[in-house]
Formats: sequence, C-alpha cells, structure tokens
Amino acid sequence: QESREIRIWCAASSSGQEPYSIAMVLREFFSHLTDWTMHIVATDLSEKMVERSQAGQYTQLEIGRGLPVSKLVQFFERHGTVWQARQELRDLLHFRRMNLTTPWPYLGQFDVVFMRNVLIYFDQATKADVLRRVRRVIRRDGYLFLGSAETVIGLNVPFQREELDATVCYRPTNG
Repeated sequence: QESREIRIWCAASSSGQEPYSIAMVLREFFSHLTDWTMHIVATDLSEKMVERSQAGQYTQLEIGRGLPVSKLVQFFERHGTVWQARQELRDLLHFRRMNLTTPWPYLGQFDVVFMRNVLIYFDQATKADVLRRVRRVIRRDGYLFLGSAETVIGLNVPFQREELDATVCYRPTNG
C-alpha cells in the first residue's frame, strides 16, 4: 500500500498553541493511519515567538484555557512551573520565521492552511496578495481556514467559501 502524507501550515502561529492543538487532534484521532506521514509547519514573523513555540512550554494559566485535564496529562509533561508538550507532538511540528508580506521561502504544498486572525491587520491589496500566494502552496483539494472575523469577500482571489457543518472554510478554485 502506498504511503500517504498530510501537510498542514499554521501561518502567524504566535506562541504555538494552534499548531500544538492540531498536533493533538492528529495524534488522538488519526494515530491509526500508521502509513501516513504528518507534518505541521508553523510560521510567525517574530523570531522570539518561533523559539518559544519550538520549546513547547506553557504556564498553567496559558495551558489551562480551554484544554481539558485529560488532554493536558496525555500530551504535556510538567516541569516545575511550566508544562511542556511531549516529544510525540513536537516531532510533528516544524517552526520557522516568516513574513507573509515579503517573498516566501519554499514551503512545499499543503493540504490544509490555517491563517487565522492575521489578515485583519493587512490592507485589501496585501490581503489579496497573501491569499494568491497561499493558493500557490495549497493543494487543489485543500482547505483554507481564516479567523471568524475574516473573509475573502471583495477580494479577487482564487478561493470559494464552503461550510463544513458549522465551520466556514475556503477551497481553491482554478483562478
């Protein structure tokens, strides 16, 4: 049987909670896919945030917001006053510094892109430019997830809005 790969990009990932949450979902619900290779690329403008994310260390206050205790003990280890993501999660993640508004390094192709709560900081032209570049790195059958306050309405970009249950996402078009 042919091996498969899933690649996910978390753009503007800040201190890394989102990519670690995605890694937990992959480990919890897709661990039976033993012939699949799973990669999560997480980027952020701030080198400090990239370094912090790579460490995977969070305070009790940071980790306690929205993470059930069962997940905390399953996926994190306590070291003094901080909780560190277990190696099995950190192995899925690749962090790098990246500015979305300047030329991008080679990223490869992605099945899913999370670009949440960053486009709100850009003007219309910059949003459109960033989204057109996202289209070049997302697979034809891929998914783009934006923040709840973000949309592609009014932008001439190659994405079409879709709803998955109660979640809005965007699918690439040929444009």
